[in-house]
This record gives sequence, structure tokens and C-alpha cells, in this order.
Amino acid sequence: MKNTHTVVVVLEAMSGKADELKQALNSVISPSRAEKTCLEYRLHQDSNNPNVFILYENWESKEAHQAQFTKPYIIELINKIEAILAKPFQVYFAQELG
Repeated sequence: MKNTHTVVVVLEAMSGKADELKQALNSVISPSRAEKTCLEYRLHQDSNNPNVFILYENWESKEAHQAQFTKPYIIELINKIEAILAKPFQVYFAQELG
């Protein structure tokens, strides 16, 4: 998937809120994958810390990824998870090297 826009997001739920965060993140998988510019959208849960979730995404371009933030389901997600995160989520943008 060379020349794609890769995004890795790390989110940590407050204690006791992991299931709520998992449910919220799961709700955006199907609509995200349905976007024609989305190449890959996967949700993972940390094996050592069940409060930590990792989104791994590949998009056709940076602009395609940015356009996702105008979608109602993403706006709703952001509003929903702000109150249950232990700390601000971390976002990494990457280019595949090999």
C-alpha cells in the first residue's frame, strides 16, 4: 500500500470505561470502511492493557482522511469519547518505507 496515508490512533479509556469506548469505536468501523477513499480501517485492543485501543487506518490521501472529520458519525464519536478518555488520544501519521 505504498503512497497511502497511514494513520495510527491510540486511545485510552478511563478505568471502568473500556467497554463504552470499545462500543463507540466499533460503531464507526463499518461507515469508515464504506468510504470509497478508505483502504483499511482496523480496531485493536491492547493485550496487556484492556483500556487501550489502537485504530490502524490507511487512506488514499491525507485529504481523504481529513474529509472523514466532516462525517456525522465521526463528529458524534468525538463528542461521545471526550468524556471517557483517560487522556487525549495520540495520532501518528506514517508513510510505508518498504
